[in-house]
Amino acid sequence: MPLEAIAINSLDAPLIKKPARENELAERLQSLYDSDDTQPSGADVLSLVEQGFKRGQYLYVGMFNDKPIAAVACFDDGQTNAKRLQYLTVHAQNRGRAIDAKFIKLVYDAEVKKGVREFVPADTDIHRIMSEYELLRVKD
Repeated sequence: MPLEAIAINSLDAPLIKKPARENELAERLQSLYDSDDTQPSGADVLSLVEQGFKRGQYLYVGMFNDKPIAAVACFDDGQTNAKRLQYLTVHAQNRGRAIDAKFIKLVYDAEVKKGVREFVPADTDIHRIMSEYELLRVKD
């Protein structure tokens, strides 16, 4: 099964197909962020993401073999059509394997299909990826 980028607007979204325990997705995402020294704590990120959900924002979850291995928040300011991508994390065993770039490209493609034409990378890793792949502005 290839890597998928799935937009969620609830931490209890049914992404894990095998019988999951209650709050399993939230627990796995929190653990994913907690293991990443470049991001705030998992509890802090998920709190910000849940606040974003109330305003119609999304968290993209990278799923591979029924497991969340990556995540990135996709926010907008409500005033422009630009999307701010931030809080990118990848499972420790997948770091350094270009999963982050493939995942950002999947998120980018999904948002472009929705009509997004401008992206604002909110951290250096996302900016580097989007610059290398020329994804900062969508060409019409």
